[in-house]
Amino acid sequence: MKWTVTRSRRILHDRWISLRADDCVTPSGVEIAPFYVLEYPDWVHVVAIDAEDHVLLVRQYRHGYGDSTLELPGGVMDAADKDPVTAAARELMEETGYSAENLRLLASLSPNPATHTNRVHVVLAQPARHVGPATPEPSENITLVRVPAAEAAAMALRGELGPCPACGAPAHRVASGRSALATRLRPPPRRKARRHRASSSARTSARSCQQRNRAIARRRLQRG
Repeated sequence: MKWTVTRSRRILHDRWISLRADDCVTPSGVEIAPFYVLEYPDWVHVVAIDAEDHVLLVRQYRHGYGDSTLELPGGVMDAADKDPVTAAARELMEETGYSAENLRLLASLSPNPATHTNRVHVVLAQPARHVGPATPEPSENITLVRVPAAEAAAMALRGELGPCPACGAPAHRVASGRSALATRLRPPPRRKARRHRASSSARTSARSCQQRNRAIARRRLQRG
């Protein structure tokens, strides 16, 4: 059930962020005043896979984090972007110099539903191909890193892809898809081993039966 907002005021507003303070009452009657809400634009992240089955990642300095991160290409959706796929194609080209024939939305996630109003959209782009120089913002110093899909999937599971932890799941799902399919299609060696053991057991049982029959026949001859 939703909270009731009795008062709301804007604390800060610029082109990057809007900070709102709400006075709220929960359904059980608890008053929370103020409750701060961060109004960000939506973001996009791109899982771009090239023809050689490499995932395109970018390394860049993140001041809030205080260090460089290795992450999926992406950025803020502009007002001119009609949808997340359009924004993803633009960000991929700006940050890497790559484009893709096929782009589709994989997931729309909430980076922090407690305090953030925006969503992050994860878009799959493949096959990605280099078409020209990257054109990042003047404040950005971006290095392109191509990583084999299997390695990128492992990195996502280890939490080595930032800055959005929630994006690791769809990235891992896509990057590991081909390897998982190949594994499923590969004949399972254990089943062969079981069949071999079963066959060996049958032969051993047959030999034991033959030996018992010969022993019984010898005893009968001796008695006769």
